[in-house]
Amino acid sequence: MDSAQLKGQLPLSRLEYVRAQHGAAAVERVLRALPDEDRARVAALSRDAWCPFGTLMRLDRAIAEALGRGDERIFVELGRASALHRTELLGEHVTLVNVHGYLSRLADEHRRFHTFGRAEYKRLGFRRGQIAYSEYPEVDPAYCLSGIGYLTAAVEQLSGAAARVEEVTCQCNGQRECCFDLRWEER
Repeated sequence: MDSAQLKGQLPLSRLEYVRAQHGAAAVERVLRALPDEDRARVAALSRDAWCPFGTLMRLDRAIAEALGRGDERIFVELGRASALHRTELLGEHVTLVNVHGYLSRLADEHRRFHTFGRAEYKRLGFRRGQIAYSEYPEVDPAYCLSGIGYLTAAVEQLSGAAARVEEVTCQCNGQRECCFDLRWEER
């Protein structure tokens, strides 16, 4: 087993985004672009199975190439789709969930969805916080971009207001952690 693994629901949410936004033929194009081993792994994946981090990154890059023509903004959209997929489970009660509580729980549950790294959330004000991810054995700028999309969409869904997320430090640049500063407006 690869050392850096994450739950299958993340790559599966990527494929669901492709299917919903671009159709079944686009999913097939993306899967054909993957190496044989990754294609077989993704085809057999369940939500609770473990998937290598590298497979997710190759899937994201295949999606970017097939659908986004290499435009890195697609990674932000993939992250947004993952957040909407997760927060839609809250249904009509989505705006009743406290943003700080959600982000704190997101950090606390990091090890439930990843076999690697650490996450910590700090509340910095009424409508501001920071979440930091550290100790990742593998890093990829695409994952950071999808993190920006995920955090932005989750905060917007929960707060009902516009959000701004900025990555202020990044492990891809040799820094100790990927730290995202989150701010959102009043509803």
